[in-house]
Amino acid sequence: MWLYMYNFCMTIYIESFLIQNLIINFCLLRLVEITAKSKTSFFKLLLSASIGAGFSVFGAVFIQNTIALNVLKLVCATVMISLAYKVKWKEFVFDFILLFIYTYAFGGAIIGLSSSAYLTEFGVIVSSKMNLWVILLSIIVLTYIFQLVSRHIKSKINLTKLIYSITLKLHNRKIKINAFLDTGNRLTYNGQPLIIIDINTYLALTKKNLVEFYLSKMDEIVLNTVAGKNVMKIAKIDSIEVNIGGKKKILNTQYVAINTSRTFAGTNYDALLAPNLI
Repeated sequence: MWLYMYNFCMTIYIESFLIQNLIINFCLLRLVEITAKSKTSFFKLLLSASIGAGFSVFGAVFIQNTIALNVLKLVCATVMISLAYKVKWKEFVFDFILLFIYTYAFGGAIIGLSSSAYLTEFGVIVSSKMNLWVILLSIIVLTYIFQLVSRHIKSKINLTKLIYSITLKLHNRKIKINAFLDTGNRLTYNGQPLIIIDINTYLALTKKNLVEFYLSKMDEIVLNTVAGKNVMKIAKIDSIEVNIGGKKKILNTQYVAINTSRTFAGTNYDALLAPNLI
């Protein structure tokens, strides 16, 4: 699969080339596994990486035609995916595409670290002052880092699914913000679910300053939290428009609780939605 050739002004032994390709192929397959969560095992990944390395050696030594070499890459990728993962047709296509994406990403990274590179009939010749074993070690480290990052990305994606775009309207003014669906938000006022919004959002919507907000007489609600009691003022706005999967849900005459603490600091949302509003 890894059909890049390297020129380091020294003799490249077939054993080294084979081992280097095996390591890179294993990292590529590991990245596909991390991304697609395809079912596999260490033995399957190692076997697939070894077969891929064999294809690379065969292509580098015996094939000089560009078309034949590209056909070999496709066959190699098909064999590697088939050996490495137990997946259905749709998952196979997804893994196949991912394998090529990561392959060319690695290729671009190596070319970027190299002083020069040029294309031949049988592959890319890269001239570099950096030892290839150092590059391989870097790739292994980056694969491990990607695994750690992917866990964080997965949690971020799950959280993103709970974020909705909403539009608050009061008189002739409106403001668009992101709201997080808080499954634990069971607050009600006058029998109606409460939406908690950030103080800055409320001030922007009402065109009030902080002094006017604190001096105004408004109903309040007391929340008991781990940090103690949190008192929030209650306001009524004309409507809230919630974007749910491309469809709009309009909540007329909606009560909101105004949060004055730093609850929304460092987040990409400025309100908390009640689950029974969605």
